[in-house]
Amino acid sequence: MNEWSKDDFGLRLKALRERRGLSMMAFGAAIGTSASRIKDWERGKNAPSAAWIAKISERFSVSTDELIMGEVTFTPYIKATGNTVESLYDRLRETMNVESRQPSEEVDELYREIDAFNKEHYRSGKGRRLAEKELMELVIRLPKKDVLELVELAKYKRRNL
Repeated sequence: MNEWSKDDFGLRLKALRERRGLSMMAFGAAIGTSASRIKDWERGKNAPSAAWIAKISERFSVSTDELIMGEVTFTPYIKATGNTVESLYDRLRETMNVESRQPSEEVDELYREIDAFNKEHYRSGKGRRLAEKELMELVIRLPKKDVLELVELAKYKRRNL
Protein backbone atom coordinates (compact mmCIF):
# COMPACT_ATOMS: atom_id res chain seq x y z
CA MET A 1 0.00 0.00 0.00
CA ASN A 2 1.24 3.52 -0.77
CA GLU A 3 2.23 5.92 1.98
CA TRP A 4 0.46 9.29 2.25
CA SER A 5 2.53 12.23 1.11
CA LYS A 6 1.47 15.89 0.92
CA ASP A 7 3.84 16.36 -2.01
CA ASP A 8 2.40 13.43 -3.97
CA PHE A 9 -1.12 14.59 -3.19
CA GLY A 10 -0.19 18.04 -4.49
CA LEU A 11 1.08 16.56 -7.74
CA ARG A 12 -2.13 14.56 -8.20
CA LEU A 13 -4.25 17.63 -7.46
CA LYS A 14 -2.28 19.74 -9.93
CA ALA A 15 -2.59 17.03 -12.60
CA LEU A 16 -6.37 16.87 -12.04
CA ARG A 17 -6.68 20.65 -12.32
CA GLU A 18 -4.55 20.78 -15.45
CA ARG A 19 -6.43 17.86 -17.08
CA ARG A 20 -9.58 19.93 -16.66
CA GLY A 21 -7.84 22.98 -18.11
CA LEU A 22 -8.62 25.07 -15.04
CA SER A 23 -6.61 27.85 -13.45
CA MET A 24 -6.04 27.69 -9.69
CA MET A 25 -8.66 30.42 -9.33
CA ALA A 26 -11.28 28.53 -11.39
CA PHE A 27 -10.51 25.26 -9.58
CA GLY A 28 -10.82 26.97 -6.21
CA ALA A 29 -14.07 28.67 -7.21
CA ALA A 30 -15.50 25.30 -8.27
CA ILE A 31 -15.07 23.92 -4.76
CA GLY A 32 -15.51 27.14 -2.80
CA THR A 33 -11.97 28.07 -1.81
CA SER A 34 -9.17 30.42 -2.81
CA ALA A 35 -6.43 30.06 -5.40
CA SER A 36 -3.82 30.54 -2.67
CA ARG A 37 -5.17 27.51 -0.78
CA ILE A 38 -5.05 25.44 -3.99
CA LYS A 39 -1.44 26.65 -4.51
CA ASP A 40 -0.48 25.56 -0.98
CA TRP A 41 -2.05 22.14 -1.49
CA GLU A 42 -0.37 21.64 -4.87
CA ARG A 43 3.04 22.57 -3.48
CA GLY A 44 2.65 20.22 -0.52
CA LYS A 45 2.79 23.10 1.96
CA ASN A 46 -0.55 22.13 3.52
CA ALA A 47 -2.89 19.19 3.18
CA PRO A 48 -6.65 19.58 2.76
CA SER A 49 -9.03 18.27 5.37
CA ALA A 50 -11.24 15.27 4.66
CA ALA A 51 -14.12 17.68 3.94
CA TRP A 52 -12.11 19.42 1.21
CA ILE A 53 -11.05 16.10 -0.29
CA ALA A 54 -14.71 15.04 -0.38
CA LYS A 55 -15.65 18.30 -2.14
CA ILE A 56 -12.92 17.85 -4.74
CA SER A 57 -13.89 14.21 -5.25
CA GLU A 58 -17.57 15.04 -5.70
CA ARG A 59 -17.11 18.08 -7.94
CA PHE A 60 -14.55 16.50 -10.27
CA SER A 61 -15.82 12.90 -10.26
CA VAL A 62 -12.68 11.25 -8.95
CA SER A 63 -12.52 8.79 -6.11
CA THR A 64 -11.11 9.83 -2.78
CA ASP A 65 -8.71 6.88 -3.07
CA GLU A 66 -7.36 8.30 -6.30
CA LEU A 67 -6.93 11.74 -4.75
CA ILE A 68 -5.35 10.58 -1.51
CA MET A 69 -3.30 7.57 -2.51
CA GLY A 70 -3.19 7.72 -6.31
CA GLU A 71 -5.13 4.47 -6.71
CA VAL A 72 -7.34 4.80 -9.75
CA THR A 73 -10.64 3.01 -9.16
CA PHE A 74 -12.80 4.40 -11.94
CA THR A 75 -11.92 5.78 -15.38
CA PRO A 76 -15.00 6.63 -17.47
CA TYR A 77 -13.18 8.83 -19.97
CA ILE A 78 -13.12 7.87 -23.63
CA LYS A 79 -10.55 9.17 -26.07
CA ALA A 80 -11.82 11.07 -29.11
CA THR A 81 -9.37 12.64 -31.56
CA GLY A 82 -6.96 13.64 -28.82
CA ASN A 83 -9.71 14.92 -26.51
CA THR A 84 -11.87 13.13 -24.01
CA VAL A 85 -15.60 13.60 -24.23
CA GLU A 86 -15.48 14.96 -20.71
CA SER A 87 -12.83 17.50 -21.65
CA LEU A 88 -15.01 18.63 -24.56
CA TYR A 89 -17.94 19.13 -22.19
CA ASP A 90 -15.68 20.90 -19.68
CA ARG A 91 -14.43 23.23 -22.40
CA LEU A 92 -18.02 23.85 -23.47
CA ARG A 93 -19.08 24.70 -19.89
CA GLU A 94 -16.08 26.97 -19.40
CA THR A 95 -16.78 28.75 -22.70
CA MET A 96 -20.44 29.20 -21.84
CA ASN A 97 -19.59 30.52 -18.35
CA VAL A 98 -17.01 32.99 -19.59
CA GLU A 99 -18.80 34.31 -22.67
CA SER A 100 -22.06 36.14 -22.88
CA ARG A 101 -25.24 34.34 -23.81
CA GLN A 102 -24.55 35.06 -27.49
CA PRO A 103 -23.74 31.91 -29.49
CA SER A 104 -20.10 31.81 -30.55
CA GLU A 105 -18.18 29.92 -33.18
CA GLU A 106 -16.18 28.19 -30.45
CA VAL A 107 -19.34 26.90 -28.76
CA ASP A 108 -20.73 25.74 -32.10
CA GLU A 109 -17.46 23.96 -32.88
CA LEU A 110 -17.47 22.20 -29.50
CA TYR A 111 -21.04 21.00 -30.09
CA ARG A 112 -19.99 19.68 -33.52
CA GLU A 113 -17.03 17.79 -31.99
CA ILE A 114 -19.25 16.24 -29.31
CA ASP A 115 -21.91 15.26 -31.86
CA ALA A 116 -19.30 13.71 -34.17
CA PHE A 117 -17.83 11.69 -31.31
CA ASN A 118 -21.23 10.45 -30.13
CA LYS A 119 -22.35 9.45 -33.66
CA GLU A 120 -19.17 7.45 -34.20
CA HIS A 121 -18.95 5.92 -30.73
CA TYR A 122 -22.58 4.80 -30.38
CA ARG A 123 -23.16 3.77 -34.00
CA SER A 124 -22.90 0.00 -33.52
CA GLY A 125 -25.78 -2.30 -32.58
CA LYS A 126 -24.48 -2.29 -29.02
CA GLY A 127 -24.49 1.50 -28.88
CA ARG A 128 -27.52 1.82 -26.62
CA ARG A 129 -26.21 -0.74 -24.14
CA LEU A 130 -22.84 0.99 -24.11
CA ALA A 131 -24.50 4.37 -23.48
CA GLU A 132 -26.63 2.91 -20.67
CA LYS A 133 -23.56 1.35 -19.03
CA GLU A 134 -21.61 4.62 -19.21
CA LEU A 135 -24.60 6.53 -17.86
CA MET A 136 -24.90 4.19 -14.87
CA GLU A 137 -21.16 4.48 -14.15
CA LEU A 138 -21.54 8.26 -14.08
CA VAL A 139 -24.81 8.32 -12.12
CA ILE A 140 -23.46 6.25 -9.24
CA ARG A 141 -20.79 8.91 -8.70
CA LEU A 142 -23.18 11.88 -8.65
CA PRO A 143 -24.43 13.56 -5.50
CA LYS A 144 -28.00 12.67 -4.55
CA LYS A 145 -29.44 16.06 -5.58
CA ASP A 146 -28.00 15.66 -9.11
CA VAL A 147 -29.43 12.14 -9.42
CA LEU A 148 -32.86 13.42 -8.40
CA GLU A 149 -32.56 16.22 -10.95
CA LEU A 150 -31.75 13.67 -13.66
CA VAL A 151 -34.77 11.58 -12.66
CA GLU A 152 -37.04 14.60 -13.02
CA LEU A 153 -35.49 15.48 -16.37
CA ALA A 154 -36.01 11.92 -17.64
CA LYS A 155 -39.66 11.98 -16.51
CA TYR A 156 -40.18 15.33 -18.24
CA LYS A 157 -38.61 14.08 -21.48
CA ARG A 158 -40.69 10.90 -21.41
CA ARG A 159 -43.95 12.88 -20.93
CA ASN A 160 -43.10 15.13 -23.85
CA LEU A 161 -42.10 12.45 -26.40
